[in-house]
Amino acid sequence: FAGAMDKFVRIYSGGELVKGPNGVEFGDLSEQGIWFKAAPTYSELIDAVYKKLGLEPATHNVRAQGRTNVGGGAHRHFIMVPIDDDMSWSNYVKAVFNGTDWNCLEVYVQTEELPSAEPVSPEPALLDSEPLDAQHQNTPPRDPELGASLFAPSMVTANAPTVHPQHSWLRRIRSARARAGIRGQVAGEEVQSGQYQCGASGTVDTTSCLLIGLYDEVHRARALAAGQHLTELNPRNREPLRFDKRYERYLRPAGLMGLANICRAGLPSIDRALVSALVDRWRPETHTFHMPCGEITITLQDVAMILGLPISGHAVIVNKTESYIELYQRYLGKAPPSDKSRPGLRVAWVRAEFNKCPEDADEETVKQHARAYILSLVGGLLFPDASGDRYTVYPFPLIADLENIGSYSWGSATLAYLYRAMCDACRRQSDQSNLTGCLLLLQFWSWERFPIGRPDMLKPKFPNVDELEDDRDRPTVGLRWVVGACTYRSAPARCYEHFTNEFDLLTDDQVVWSPYRDDRVKTLHLAPICTQDSHLWLTQAPLVFFFMVEVYTPERVMRQFGLHQECPPPFRDTSVELHWCCRGKVRSDWADKHKSFVDMWEVKEQHVIMEERPYDHANYMDYLRWYRRSTRIRLCTPRISNGHQDGASVRTATADDEDSLRASKLRYTPRAHLIHSVTDKLTILAKEAASQKGCSRGECSAFIERVTRTCVELVGELGGSSLCDIAAAVPDSTTIAAEQGSEGQRDTEDELNNSMVPDQENESGPVREKRTRFQVDRTQVDSTVHSRSPSKRRRGGPAPR
Repeated sequence: FAGAMDKFVRIYSGGELVKGPNGVEFGDLSEQGIWFKAAPTYSELIDAVYKKLGLEPATHNVRAQGRTNVGGGAHRHFIMVPIDDDMSWSNYVKAVFNGTDWNCLEVYVQTEELPSAEPVSPEPALLDSEPLDAQHQNTPPRDPELGASLFAPSMVTANAPTVHPQHSWLRRIRSARARAGIRGQVAGEEVQSGQYQCGASGTVDTTSCLLIGLYDEVHRARALAAGQHLTELNPRNREPLRFDKRYERYLRPAGLMGLANICRAGLPSIDRALVSALVDRWRPETHTFHMPCGEITITLQDVAMILGLPISGHAVIVNKTESYIELYQRYLGKAPPSDKSRPGLRVAWVRAEFNKCPEDADEETVKQHARAYILSLVGGLLFPDASGDRYTVYPFPLIADLENIGSYSWGSATLAYLYRAMCDACRRQSDQSNLTGCLLLLQFWSWERFPIGRPDMLKPKFPNVDELEDDRDRPTVGLRWVVGACTYRSAPARCYEHFTNEFDLLTDDQVVWSPYRDDRVKTLHLAPICTQDSHLWLTQAPLVFFFMVEVYTPERVMRQFGLHQECPPPFRDTSVELHWCCRGKVRSDWADKHKSFVDMWEVKEQHVIMEERPYDHANYMDYLRWYRRSTRIRLCTPRISNGHQDGASVRTATADDEDSLRASKLRYTPRAHLIHSVTDKLTILAKEAASQKGCSRGECSAFIERVTRTCVELVGELGGSSLCDIAAAVPDSTTIAAEQGSEGQRDTEDELNNSMVPDQENESGPVREKRTRFQVDRTQVDSTVHSRSPSKRRRGGPAPR
């Protein structure tokens, strides 16, 4: 550290942060300096703050944020990072004194008075309705510079979860709200007038959705939910050069043999409709896909199991010390023609020079061709260039040293590059927008997890492991999708809209949450590299690839590992500042620029989540109730009106002709919005039915009328083929009035009958819902039979018009 400066801390309090030309500024906040005898720990810092401000831990909470400079050179740009434990404090201190010229510890503190102490329930009270204070803990900051959470706690204790004093009052609030009987208050407001709170069946205000942040303004999901027509993304990837068996001696220690075997077996074409539909559901705020059944994402486990890439090792980053032309000349034996129009190495030139290694090539020539082949693997599949005709050359200095390629974490770098590619692509709405990243990984991952777009595997043919020369040549999970005969399931032209619709209807039981169980993969005889780094799959260290630093959030998808899911998951900001860093900002010192994050990756074992509690379905349902109110889960909107309004069919000869012409040109009609509408309306009826206990005869009659009209509307929305059979069953308003006139004569009878009805409030949710659903179905059947009986026709006779 810089001398004694790590012993002095500036404390700012008593107001709000402001945004200035150089990022966050303290404005008119009160400033106080604290000297320590030695570099303070986090506990010593908080104790000193309490003492300096004259507060007591029993009566006040203190929240701390540190200010750090993320600018380069003379350009200073300050952001705030939260400080809530020893690890985040240590990382903040390192970030200040390593790699920046602003060597001063500046801490902004906020204080809040604790409510009166109340006994805490020994069991976590995971409510259907999260208190606003708990929601605020998971809300992305309004300004990323005022609350970027880059440093996360290193561990989550499993057996005895500890709550930081700063958050202990939240549990007391949950307990108090539970005792007050507020459970389910918000859950009852999820469906209003046939529209889910975060659905897409109309104009939806997403400002209250906690997991939707600053990126949503131009997000593809927002555009789709608003009814805008978007086109598929244009995937970018390149097939590698021709394989030569002499390259194996360099591919095995590099950890790239699994990827090479997949390429040798034959790469599948990228399904652009499928990957586009997936990217639409990617959220840069959390680095997860927001599906109707919860969050799910591509993890380090998926990278290792599908592609067999190494996870352990150094971060894929290095400072360039010489020009690429010099590197090409030294390690490839020749340099391409000068081309300064765009960065990268032309694919056409590499193929012309290195696609086939001569049979009589000496050892040095084989090495040159092996480097070119590895560059085509890495630059064409793992880190493809958006231009489509060039290879990414950032990793070439690492590839040049064939003996040390295996010392780098190619798996984490691949995941970082894919995360960044999807974060960029999900905000592109123009035609012919590009999608980069390792799309082979994205597609294989989707096939492993979802039935949507998955091909049928007919005759998988895996290599005989007994005949292999080396255990490292064994297959990876991804190989099973290319070694056998696969046929694509018939879909309506496999269109983009079809997949968007199917993901809108995805249910919990359709997802393969744990595809790598022992009983599923034991017959594959996987390569050791697939599981050798399993101890790092739950690390929270950042993923690094040169100019890219991406936050890795396994704590949000613990169900994928068969473990307990926190509700709500701890929010870690993915940082707009880090997403701003791109290769367009020309520099060659990324290793110095991102030194604090590289240091965190080097000690990635210390950031592993230590969770031992197994997956619990009841707990996950609590998470889903919170999640479905916190994000947008419906993207489909009605594309074509079916002509039914208020249960009536409005059709003319002209309309029939137009509908026929329109139907002849239609590729696919999405049904997700119809299903959502049906479920929303039935949910409303079920809740209304549960509240009908003790109502008068007139109120019951009005409710029956609403049920009947709703059923007619639903039949019309779902096609209307049997609409004529039940249209007559809708009660007339005069009939309702007549029934209400005799209401007074039957009040006594109603009271006696109601006293004999079982108390629905004491019934469990599923039982009550099943009873209500049965009653609604019975009403439809009775009404249908009643309308048909007067006009019963003989067998073979003409149907009544």
